[in-house]
Amino acid sequence: MCSIDVLYTCQDDDVPPILPAATIIEACNNAPKTELGCVPTTLMFSSELVIKHVRVTLEECRNQVRAYELLDPSIVVVPKVYRYFSHNDNIYLVMQRIHGQVRKRVEDLQSVRRIADIIRHLQTHKSNIPGPLGGGISRGLWWENEDADLRGEVARFAEYIKRRLKGPQQGWTFDMGEFVMNHNDIAPRNIIWMPDGSISLIDWAHAGFYPWLLELAILEFNTDGTEDLGFTIPLIAEFEPLSEADQKNKASLQMAWFNGHRYPV
Repeated sequence: MCSIDVLYTCQDDDVPPILPAATIIEACNNAPKTELGCVPTTLMFSSELVIKHVRVTLEECRNQVRAYELLDPSIVVVPKVYRYFSHNDNIYLVMQRIHGQVRKRVEDLQSVRRIADIIRHLQTHKSNIPGPLGGGISRGLWWENEDADLRGEVARFAEYIKRRLKGPQQGWTFDMGEFVMNHNDIAPRNIIWMPDGSISLIDWAHAGFYPWLLELAILEFNTDGTEDLGFTIPLIAEFEPLSEADQKNKASLQMAWFNGHRYPV
Protein backbone atom coordinates (compact mmCIF):
# COMPACT_ATOMS: atom_id res chain seq x y z
CA MET A 1 0.00 0.00 0.00
CA CYS A 2 1.34 3.45 -0.93
CA SER A 3 1.96 5.98 1.78
CA ILE A 4 -0.91 7.71 3.54
CA ASP A 5 -0.59 11.45 4.08
CA VAL A 6 -2.70 12.78 6.95
CA LEU A 7 -3.61 16.34 5.97
CA TYR A 8 -5.78 17.36 8.92
CA THR A 9 -6.75 15.96 12.30
CA CYS A 10 -9.26 17.63 14.61
CA GLN A 11 -7.75 18.31 18.03
CA ASP A 12 -11.02 18.69 19.98
CA ASP A 13 -11.74 16.46 22.95
CA ASP A 14 -15.10 15.25 21.63
CA VAL A 15 -13.77 13.40 18.58
CA PRO A 16 -15.09 9.81 18.51
CA PRO A 17 -12.65 6.91 18.15
CA ILE A 18 -11.45 6.70 14.55
CA LEU A 19 -9.90 3.58 13.08
CA PRO A 20 -6.56 3.68 11.23
CA ALA A 21 -6.55 5.18 7.73
CA ALA A 22 -5.72 1.78 6.18
CA THR A 23 -8.89 0.30 7.68
CA ILE A 24 -10.98 3.19 6.36
CA ILE A 25 -9.50 2.81 2.87
CA GLU A 26 -10.24 -0.91 2.84
CA ALA A 27 -13.84 -0.30 3.96
CA CYS A 28 -14.34 2.27 1.19
CA ASN A 29 -12.81 -0.05 -1.43
CA ASN A 30 -15.20 -2.83 -0.39
CA ALA A 31 -18.30 -0.65 -0.06
CA PRO A 32 -21.34 -2.15 -1.82
CA LYS A 33 -22.23 -0.53 -5.12
CA THR A 34 -25.52 1.22 -5.76
CA GLU A 35 -28.39 -0.39 -7.71
CA LEU A 36 -26.96 1.26 -10.83
CA GLY A 37 -23.57 -0.34 -10.23
CA CYS A 38 -21.88 2.89 -9.16
CA VAL A 39 -19.47 3.34 -6.28
CA PRO A 40 -21.23 5.52 -3.65
CA THR A 41 -19.45 8.78 -2.94
CA THR A 42 -19.97 8.39 0.81
CA LEU A 43 -19.82 5.47 3.19
CA MET A 44 -21.90 5.38 6.37
CA PHE A 45 -19.00 3.99 8.35
CA SER A 46 -20.69 3.85 11.76
CA SER A 47 -23.46 5.52 13.75
CA GLU A 48 -21.07 8.44 14.29
CA LEU A 49 -18.94 8.60 11.17
CA VAL A 50 -19.36 9.21 7.46
CA ILE A 51 -16.49 8.85 4.98
CA LYS A 52 -16.61 10.75 1.70
CA HIS A 53 -14.09 9.23 -0.68
CA VAL A 54 -15.04 9.90 -4.31
CA ARG A 55 -14.05 13.13 -6.09
CA VAL A 56 -13.08 14.83 -2.83
CA THR A 57 -10.85 17.90 -3.14
CA LEU A 58 -8.73 19.76 -0.64
CA GLU A 59 -10.98 22.77 -1.20
CA GLU A 60 -14.04 20.82 -0.08
CA CYS A 61 -12.31 19.63 3.09
CA ARG A 62 -11.05 23.08 3.97
CA ASN A 63 -14.41 24.67 3.12
CA GLN A 64 -16.24 22.38 5.51
CA VAL A 65 -13.76 22.92 8.34
CA ARG A 66 -14.04 26.70 7.93
CA ALA A 67 -17.84 26.67 7.62
CA TYR A 68 -18.06 24.64 10.83
CA GLU A 69 -15.89 27.22 12.59
CA LEU A 70 -17.81 30.25 11.35
CA LEU A 71 -21.49 29.31 11.26
CA ASP A 72 -23.96 29.33 14.13
CA PRO A 73 -25.23 25.75 14.72
CA SER A 74 -28.53 27.14 16.05
CA ILE A 75 -29.14 28.36 12.48
CA VAL A 76 -27.40 25.71 10.39
CA VAL A 77 -25.49 22.58 11.37
CA VAL A 78 -22.29 21.82 9.46
CA PRO A 79 -20.99 18.25 9.90
CA LYS A 80 -17.79 18.37 11.91
CA VAL A 81 -14.64 17.24 10.11
CA TYR A 82 -12.54 14.84 12.19
CA ARG A 83 -9.80 14.04 9.72
CA TYR A 84 -8.88 14.03 6.07
CA PHE A 85 -6.01 12.24 4.43
CA SER A 86 -4.77 11.28 0.98
CA HIS A 87 -3.80 7.94 -0.55
CA ASN A 88 -3.08 7.14 -4.21
CA ASP A 89 -4.24 10.64 -5.26
CA ASN A 90 -7.58 10.13 -3.51
CA ILE A 91 -8.70 12.19 -0.51
CA TYR A 92 -10.75 10.66 2.28
CA LEU A 93 -12.93 13.02 4.33
CA VAL A 94 -13.89 11.64 7.75
CA MET A 95 -16.74 13.58 9.31
CA GLN A 96 -19.64 13.59 11.70
CA ARG A 97 -22.68 11.59 10.67
CA ILE A 98 -25.81 13.73 10.78
CA HIS A 99 -28.96 11.79 11.53
CA GLY A 100 -32.13 13.03 9.91
CA GLN A 101 -34.17 13.05 6.73
CA VAL A 102 -33.29 14.23 3.23
CA ARG A 103 -36.60 15.23 1.64
CA LYS A 104 -36.98 14.58 -2.07
CA ARG A 105 -39.17 17.67 -2.29
CA VAL A 106 -39.06 20.80 -0.14
CA GLU A 107 -41.93 23.01 -1.20
CA ASP A 108 -43.76 24.24 1.92
CA LEU A 109 -43.17 27.94 2.46
CA GLN A 110 -42.08 27.60 6.09
CA SER A 111 -39.25 25.23 5.16
CA VAL A 112 -38.21 27.37 2.19
CA ARG A 113 -38.03 30.44 4.42
CA ARG A 114 -35.81 28.61 6.89
CA ILE A 115 -33.38 27.86 4.06
CA ALA A 116 -33.53 31.53 3.02
CA ASP A 117 -32.57 32.47 6.58
CA ILE A 118 -29.61 30.09 6.37
CA ILE A 119 -28.44 31.78 3.16
CA ARG A 120 -28.74 35.17 4.84
CA HIS A 121 -26.69 33.87 7.76
CA LEU A 122 -23.97 32.63 5.42
CA GLN A 123 -23.87 36.05 3.79
CA THR A 124 -23.08 37.77 7.09
CA HIS A 125 -19.60 36.24 6.80
CA LYS A 126 -17.47 38.30 4.43
CA SER A 127 -14.02 38.48 2.90
CA ASN A 128 -12.02 41.09 1.03
CA ILE A 129 -10.95 38.52 -1.54
CA PRO A 130 -12.80 35.93 -3.67
CA GLY A 131 -12.34 32.18 -3.67
CA PRO A 132 -12.93 29.06 -1.56
CA LEU A 133 -13.28 29.56 2.19
CA GLY A 134 -9.84 28.08 2.85
CA GLY A 135 -8.19 29.18 -0.40
CA GLY A 136 -7.42 27.14 -3.52
CA ILE A 137 -9.25 26.45 -6.79
CA SER A 138 -12.82 27.66 -7.36
CA ARG A 139 -14.93 24.66 -8.34
CA GLY A 140 -18.55 23.83 -9.03
CA LEU A 141 -21.33 24.27 -11.55
CA TRP A 142 -20.51 27.87 -12.43
CA TRP A 143 -16.86 26.98 -13.01
CA GLU A 144 -17.69 23.64 -14.64
CA ASN A 145 -15.64 23.99 -17.81
CA GLU A 146 -12.65 25.66 -16.16
CA ASP A 147 -11.83 25.33 -12.47
CA ALA A 148 -10.44 28.78 -11.69
CA ASP A 149 -7.47 29.72 -9.54
CA LEU A 150 -8.43 33.27 -8.57
CA ARG A 151 -5.49 33.43 -6.16
CA GLY A 152 -7.61 35.60 -3.92
CA GLU A 153 -7.40 38.46 -6.43
CA VAL A 154 -10.43 40.61 -7.23
CA ALA A 155 -8.95 41.56 -10.61
CA ARG A 156 -8.67 37.90 -11.68
CA PHE A 157 -12.34 37.31 -10.83
CA ALA A 158 -13.37 40.46 -12.74
CA GLU A 159 -11.30 39.37 -15.74
CA TYR A 160 -12.83 35.87 -15.61
CA ILE A 161 -16.30 37.38 -16.01
CA LYS A 162 -15.27 40.04 -18.53
CA ARG A 163 -13.78 37.47 -20.94
CA ARG A 164 -17.07 35.58 -20.97
CA LEU A 165 -19.40 38.48 -21.71
CA LYS A 166 -20.14 38.43 -25.43
CA GLY A 167 -22.70 39.89 -27.79
CA PRO A 168 -25.03 42.49 -26.17
CA GLN A 169 -23.31 41.98 -22.80
CA GLN A 170 -19.80 42.65 -24.11
CA GLY A 171 -18.35 45.71 -22.44
CA TRP A 172 -20.65 45.56 -19.44
CA THR A 173 -19.07 46.31 -16.12
CA PHE A 174 -19.76 43.96 -13.22
CA ASP A 175 -20.04 45.46 -9.74
CA MET A 176 -18.29 42.98 -7.47
CA GLY A 177 -19.68 44.46 -4.28
CA GLU A 178 -18.85 42.46 -1.15
CA PHE A 179 -17.61 38.89 -1.17
CA VAL A 180 -19.83 36.84 1.13
CA MET A 181 -20.01 33.17 2.02
CA ASN A 182 -21.87 31.20 -0.65
CA HIS A 183 -22.68 27.48 -0.51
CA ASN A 184 -23.28 27.35 -4.28
CA ASP A 185 -25.06 23.98 -4.31
CA ILE A 186 -28.20 24.53 -2.25
CA ALA A 187 -30.76 21.90 -3.21
CA PRO A 188 -33.01 19.45 -1.31
CA ARG A 189 -30.44 16.66 -1.75
CA ASN A 190 -27.94 18.65 0.35
CA ILE A 191 -30.27 19.48 3.24
CA ILE A 192 -30.77 17.18 6.24
CA TRP A 193 -33.81 17.83 8.43
CA MET A 194 -32.81 16.66 11.89
CA PRO A 195 -35.21 15.13 14.48
CA ASP A 196 -34.76 18.07 16.91
CA GLY A 197 -35.84 20.57 14.25
CA SER A 198 -32.32 21.66 13.30
CA ILE A 199 -31.20 21.85 9.68
CA SER A 200 -27.86 20.56 8.41
CA LEU A 201 -26.32 21.73 5.15
CA ILE A 202 -23.93 19.24 3.56
CA ASP A 203 -21.62 19.06 0.52
CA TRP A 204 -19.38 22.12 0.82
CA ALA A 205 -17.32 21.34 -2.29
CA HIS A 206 -18.35 24.51 -4.17
CA ALA A 207 -18.47 26.98 -1.29
CA GLY A 208 -16.49 30.19 -1.10
CA PHE A 209 -16.53 33.94 -0.77
CA TYR A 210 -18.22 35.39 -3.86
CA PRO A 211 -20.76 38.10 -4.78
CA TRP A 212 -24.07 37.26 -3.09
CA LEU A 213 -25.86 37.23 -6.44
CA LEU A 214 -23.82 34.22 -7.52
CA GLU A 215 -25.81 32.08 -5.06
CA LEU A 216 -29.05 33.16 -6.75
CA ALA A 217 -27.68 32.71 -10.26
CA ILE A 218 -26.53 29.17 -9.45
CA LEU A 219 -29.87 28.36 -7.81
CA GLU A 220 -31.64 29.14 -11.07
CA PHE A 221 -29.60 26.95 -13.39
CA ASN A 222 -28.78 24.29 -10.80
CA THR A 223 -32.43 23.28 -10.66
CA ASP A 224 -33.86 24.58 -13.92
CA GLY A 225 -36.27 22.09 -15.47
CA THR A 226 -36.07 19.62 -12.59
CA GLU A 227 -38.37 18.50 -9.81
CA ASP A 228 -36.59 20.98 -7.51
CA LEU A 229 -38.33 23.98 -9.10
CA GLY A 230 -41.02 23.92 -6.39
CA PHE A 231 -38.19 24.63 -3.97
CA THR A 232 -36.06 26.96 -6.08
CA ILE A 233 -38.70 29.41 -7.31
CA PRO A 234 -40.10 30.38 -3.88
CA LEU A 235 -36.56 30.42 -2.43
CA ILE A 236 -35.36 32.91 -5.05
CA ALA A 237 -38.51 34.95 -4.44
CA GLU A 238 -37.38 35.45 -0.83
CA PHE A 239 -34.50 37.61 -2.17
CA GLU A 240 -36.37 39.52 -4.86
CA PRO A 241 -37.33 41.98 -6.29
CA LEU A 242 -33.81 42.99 -7.21
CA SER A 243 -32.73 46.53 -8.00
CA GLU A 244 -32.01 47.35 -11.63
CA ALA A 245 -28.29 47.22 -10.90
CA ASP A 246 -28.57 43.82 -9.21
CA GLN A 247 -30.64 42.46 -12.09
CA LYS A 248 -27.92 43.52 -14.52
CA ASN A 249 -25.20 42.01 -12.33
CA LYS A 250 -27.06 38.71 -12.05
CA ALA A 251 -27.61 38.67 -15.81
CA SER A 252 -23.86 39.16 -16.27
CA LEU A 253 -23.12 36.16 -14.05
CA GLN A 254 -25.64 34.00 -15.90
CA MET A 255 -24.36 35.07 -19.31
CA ALA A 256 -20.76 34.46 -18.23
CA TRP A 257 -21.75 30.92 -17.25
CA PHE A 258 -23.66 30.33 -20.50
CA ASN A 259 -20.87 31.64 -22.71
CA GLY A 260 -18.25 29.79 -20.72
CA HIS A 261 -20.02 26.55 -21.64
CA ARG A 262 -20.91 27.45 -25.22
CA TYR A 263 -17.65 29.21 -26.10
CA PRO A 264 -14.98 27.87 -23.71
CA VAL A 265 -12.26 30.47 -23.27
